[in-house]
Amino acid sequence: MIMLTHNLESKRFLWLWAKYVRGVNLDQHCTNSIRGVYSKVFSKHNSACLPGVPLSLNEQPIGSFKAIYICGVSQAGYGKKLNYSHNVHAAIFPFEGASDQWEFEGWRLGVTNGRFSRIPALDELPDRYRDRPPAFTTCRIFRWAACQLDLGIL
Repeated sequence: MIMLTHNLESKRFLWLWAKYVRGVNLDQHCTNSIRGVYSKVFSKHNSACLPGVPLSLNEQPIGSFKAIYICGVSQAGYGKKLNYSHNVHAAIFPFEGASDQWEFEGWRLGVTNGRFSRIPALDELPDRYRDRPPAFTTCRIFRWAACQLDLGIL
């Protein structure tokens, strides 16, 4: 079972979610570019999803998904479109017995039985996707999905 710890404060995010990734749809960007089931455990709408409280990400059986993608859209600067660089993006690959840490702007995630996957930069996007509109190429979820598909992981 994948265990997650975090210090994310739900009230500081417009959206805060995790998705069990089963595949991709690169005709879409944002959350629609990854196929799978949303977590009810790791969600802004779950009052038990609190900083420092370990979460069991066991809603889907191991082997039924390839990764868990976490996204947090920051409230700070959202109205003026200044939040992009402060949004949280992390992806976890299941890996029995492994532990890993992730940190960004003071936010911290810790995982047991998983490893974090780096979110690729724009210049790492495979050439065949670079002519897509900016809504695709600037989308970190889309870039991650496209790169993982290109590597044969998703």
